[in-house]
Amino acid sequence: MYVVILAGGKGKRFWPYSRSGKPKQFLDITGAGSMLSVTYNRLRSLVGPDKMLLLTVRDQFELVKKELPEIPLDNIFAEPVGRNTAPSIAVAAAMIRSRGSDEPFLCCPADHVVQDTQEFNRVVRSAAEVAREREVLVTFGITPGYPATGYGYIEAGAKVEFPSSAGGKRKAAGEAGFLFAVERFCEKPDREKAAAYIRRGGFYWNSGIFMWRPSVFLEAWSKFLPAGQGPLESIEKSFMVPGPTQVIDREYANMPAISVDYGILEKAGNVVVIPVNLGWNDVGSWDALGDILAPDAAGNISAGKVEAIESSGNIIFNPRGTTAVVGIDNLIVVVDGEVVMICKRGDSQRVKELLDAMEAGGDKSLL
Repeated sequence: MYVVILAGGKGKRFWPYSRSGKPKQFLDITGAGSMLSVTYNRLRSLVGPDKMLLLTVRDQFELVKKELPEIPLDNIFAEPVGRNTAPSIAVAAAMIRSRGSDEPFLCCPADHVVQDTQEFNRVVRSAAEVAREREVLVTFGITPGYPATGYGYIEAGAKVEFPSSAGGKRKAAGEAGFLFAVERFCEKPDREKAAAYIRRGGFYWNSGIFMWRPSVFLEAWSKFLPAGQGPLESIEKSFMVPGPTQVIDREYANMPAISVDYGILEKAGNVVVIPVNLGWNDVGSWDALGDILAPDAAGNISAGKVEAIESSGNIIFNPRGTTAVVGIDNLIVVVDGEVVMICKRGDSQRVKELLDAMEAGGDKSLL
C-alpha cells in the first residue's frame, strides 16, 4: 500500500493565522503540532516514508522539505500551477505505476483531524483489501453526528459483498461492518435538507479520503477526463528519466482543472463507500475549533492567555499573546501580529470572502 498526502491548500478560511507564506497545513491549530506533521505521524503507522507520496504546490515545496525531511525528495510532487485534486491524484497514480506497482493507495488531506487513530488504521487496511481485490473506487463516508451544512454528503445504495483472497464471500468491514455502492454525491445542503438526510439515514459526510489502485483510477481518468490523458502520459514518462522538469511544467498546465469529486467520482459507476466513525473533522474554518477543542467553564475555547469577564461561547485564538474580552458572547476573535479578525460564530466560512475582496482591491500585503 502507498499513502498520498494532499498538502497544497491555501487555508484561506483560517486567515489571518494562515497566509500565503505559511498556510494552514503548516500551522499548529489544535495544539498538537502542525497539521501536516500530525497527519504524517498518523499515517506513519501504516507505511514507511518510501511508500508515502506528498502532493503540494511549488511555492510550498521548501516548507514541505523542512517539515518532513524523512520523505524522499522523489516522493514529493510540487504542482507548477494549481489544477485541483483530480490531476494531482492522477499524477500520484502515475508515479506509483512508473515504479512498476499497482498497489492500492490512500489519498488523505494533510489538514484534517482524526481522533480515533486505531479505528482509522483498521478501516484503511480494510479499504486497501477491498481496492486490491475489486475494480472499485473506495470513499470513506463519515457517519454524521448532526445536520452539517458545511460538508458534501454521500448517499449509500445497496450493500456490497466481495470475494476474499481466501475464497468464499464476506462483508467488508466499515463502521457497521458493511460496504455500500454509492448512489449519488450530494452538494453541501441547507440545514433543512441536511436534517432530512439524517432522518432518512444512509447518508454520510464526504470526508475527502479515498482508496484505489492506480490502474482503476487511471482507467476512470482516461474515460471521464480524456483531455488530460496525453499530458499525463508525458508526465509519467518524465518520471522514468531523471533531470529537468520542463516536461512537467509544460504538460501539467494542460491538465483539466477540476476536483476528483466532480471530475471522476460523480460520474463513475464503480464507487463504493465505507461508513466510518473516526472522530473526524476537516477543520474547514475557525468554527471547527468548537468541535475539537475543550471549552472552559464559560464555554470559551481559546489558544493563548485569555482574560474574560461576562463573556461566553467565544473562540479566541491568540497563541502568542493575551486577549482580554468583556461582555461578548458567541464571537470568534483571531489575533496574528498586527492583524485582528472578528466575526460571529457560524460565519467563519465567510472569512474567505474577506480575502477575495482584499485581493480584488489590490491589497495583497496581508494575504
